[in-house]
Amino acid sequence: MNARLLITDAELRPYGPGDDWSDRLHALLRHQQQTWDLLRAGYESLARAKTREFEIEDSTILVQCNPGRLASTAANVDTNAIKTRRCFLCADNLPPAQRALFYGNEYLLLANPFPIFPEHFTMPHVRHTTQEIRVALPVFLELSKDLAKRYTLFYNGPKCGASAPDHLHLQAGNKGFMPIDQEYETLVTDLGEKIADVEGLLVFAVGKFLRRFFAFESDDAALLQAAIHRFLDTARTLSGSDEEPMINILSSYHEGEWRVIVFPRTRHRPSFFGEEGDAFLISPAAVDLGGVLTLPREHDFDRITPEIIVRLYEEITMREEQFDRLTMLLRPALMALRV
Repeated sequence: MNARLLITDAELRPYGPGDDWSDRLHALLRHQQQTWDLLRAGYESLARAKTREFEIEDSTILVQCNPGRLASTAANVDTNAIKTRRCFLCADNLPPAQRALFYGNEYLLLANPFPIFPEHFTMPHVRHTTQEIRVALPVFLELSKDLAKRYTLFYNGPKCGASAPDHLHLQAGNKGFMPIDQEYETLVTDLGEKIADVEGLLVFAVGKFLRRFFAFESDDAALLQAAIHRFLDTARTLSGSDEEPMINILSSYHEGEWRVIVFPRTRHRPSFFGEEGDAFLISPAAVDLGGVLTLPREHDFDRITPEIIVRLYEEITMREEQFDRLTMLLRPALMALRV
């Protein structure tokens, strides 16, 4: 790896204290805003982004008109396109002005030049290896804890939002930015069904909600990993495929425990995705399921309606009957963790 890529503590010091990983990451962004034209332009574009707010089924949806996200939203992620392009997350292909923190001898922590959040980061593995949460899960949880002061971690599956499905990576953004951060407790309490209560672990199925999800809460990283592995195995069995289930995941750390929200998916993009006619250029991923829909085209932003948003979520998320089936199968798999 090019040593130039890794930023030193001495270089970061003028941009803020380096007391923990949250502070260091925040300082990295401030440094890059001063030294990297592309990133500075991305944040200037974000500052001009328009937003609209909708209340749908007692949940807030923020719609962000963000032209800077055009390349990601419209990305061609079919197999041939991936094979023929240079991987933009490999260290050798990063822009000369981009700098990184090195985490756990495995991951680069990078400021994202095409932000959705006020502070947005991408964390690729140092090796070019397939996007797979099972491989990344230990670091996903560790980073969630180390960045708890400022950030939420998220993961997009290779077939539901990852613009680089061929390169393992995580992302992070400001805690509290997505509506689900504020709504979580109410959703779990009012709409959730507790499907596992093992010492050190609670799991809820929230199926009476437009964006159905499973929530895992634990203060034990090993137990939490085991529970998520059970989920992945059960979902894979239900799908009848050996591939990773279609999922988006949010992970955050609060008052001594992790909160991991898993959205099971059935479709990458809605039927009305496209660039022509009445189509919408929208490619939902973890942040969209967290309640922030990103539209790069103002034309789409102006004509989005609650009805279109409902249709979007209904098409891409797991159907109620399938979610209920997964819940039924998952319950005994999780309760077996008692043994």
